[in-house]
Amino acid sequence: MKPTQRFGLSVLLVAAIVLPAFAYEYPLSSTSLRDAYMLGNRKDERTVEFLAQYLHELPMPETGPHVATIGVKTPYAQVVELGANVLNADIQGAERDLAGKQFPFIVRVGVDLTDTYPGPPPWNPTAPGVPMPDFGRDFKVQLVQHDKKIDVRSTQVYLLYSDAVSNISQISGAIIELQYDADKIDSYDEATVKVHTPDDQDVETIFDLGHLR
Repeated sequence: MKPTQRFGLSVLLVAAIVLPAFAYEYPLSSTSLRDAYMLGNRKDERTVEFLAQYLHELPMPETGPHVATIGVKTPYAQVVELGANVLNADIQGAERDLAGKQFPFIVRVGVDLTDTYPGPPPWNPTAPGVPMPDFGRDFKVQLVQHDKKIDVRSTQVYLLYSDAVSNISQISGAIIELQYDADKIDSYDEATVKVHTPDDQDVETIFDLGHLR
């Protein structure tokens, strides 16, 4: 074997070792659709451990709102969730129905209210209570790869409620969900989610898509 041939073989071996066995994938192959759906339908520790990789819990700040969680949902993880939420799994039917489905890349930011956010209500005897925060306006969320902001396709806010007071549901926070075109995400690059809060705090976390499916 010539020296150049040996060098080329070495490069191939190194590449095989360095590249992760699984990484972000889109569009999903039929095999990936089936594997993801079956993983979700297991509904066991393996399912829980897999989905836990996609959610980061963040510490409470001294003041201001609590950005409690930041999570992502790849197309693969979304199929896992679909499998986990069905009672009677139909693997072949799911694979047929999901083939060619346009999945988004999803970012979810969980925000909890605190004593200092949204702040004390203005004095108004006719309208007591805590003022309603505008989560979509107050929090600026960005998805960044290669130091470049990815354009968001849509944004939705889901309010969270608690029943701390008997028979009374109060807003306790919100989930801010942003959807992106899945084919615009770099499979092997880190994805950074940045959140700018209304009190000028910056919160961010990183997801390594080279090791997430």
